[in-house]
Amino acid sequence: MDTIPTIPRAIPGPGLLTIGTLSRETGIPVPTLRTWERRYGQPVPLRRASGHRLYPADCVSRLRQVTFLLQHGHRAANLLVLQDQQLDALAVLSRSRERSGSESLASTAGPEERGHAVLMRAVRRLDGGTLLGELRLEWARSGPMRFLTEVAGPLMVEEGVAWQTQALEVRHEHFAAACVGGLLRELRQPYDHAAAGPRVVAAALPADQHEGGLLMASLVLALRGRRVIYLGADTPLTETARAAEGPRTEAVAVSVSAAFDRDTARARLTELRTQMPPHVALWVGGAGAPDGVPGVERLADLYALDARLGALR
Repeated sequence: MDTIPTIPRAIPGPGLLTIGTLSRETGIPVPTLRTWERRYGQPVPLRRASGHRLYPADCVSRLRQVTFLLQHGHRAANLLVLQDQQLDALAVLSRSRERSGSESLASTAGPEERGHAVLMRAVRRLDGGTLLGELRLEWARSGPMRFLTEVAGPLMVEEGVAWQTQALEVRHEHFAAACVGGLLRELRQPYDHAAAGPRVVAAALPADQHEGGLLMASLVLALRGRRVIYLGADTPLTETARAAEGPRTEAVAVSVSAAFDRDTARARLTELRTQMPPHVALWVGGAGAPDGVPGVERLADLYALDARLGALR
């Protein structure tokens, strides 16, 4: 853990606030500020030589945004890890809904409406602003695992089915994949920066072009403190195996999409297992993941992956 910097001043200098002043400026009780610092590492104080906290004045606006969003149903655990621009985007959306009198899909719609009508309508209209805005709201309201398993995952499944049945066209499928994939990478960034655990190589099999499941699994890995070595879709087996030779590599995580042939997946996983260092685990998941491959652990879903990572801590 990084040491909180100390400053020699006996009194707050220009631009520095005591915790009491910060509390009054933001409306956040002093005990809550201390709890957030302990649990989430935010807000970050400086220290007097006496140990008392001092805060940069520019954190007031950030914490006011957090306060506003808390009042609109968001959770501190999800808000405090966001970057300032992400908080601003959430606040703009919430204020827009307030002014228009409309209600967010997260607060009023049932699971089917949340997972289908609103998001799919945005996909059909190629409306990135609405799609990403609603997804960010769901991330902040639902928490990571519910967001992945109840919102992002079902959205990717439905748009894939709609494309296969020609209810959507290629442009819609590519648009949705790009929007959701970009957001999942963005959401993973703060956790990647903080990760200090073992390395996990994340890859898809050769010729598997779908990486939605891999991106979701990588976010779970980062949430659990793993340093993700993300290789992405259509990765040659030799490259995945070589990446697994890096120091402190705990596992290789492979996601197999529903469109991938299971017999081919079984053969390639068997080959990959023989090329990898024997002490590195090989995990596989996804709708196309085969059972019973020697030396390969199949994880049924993201909750199983999360539980596996928790057990290894």
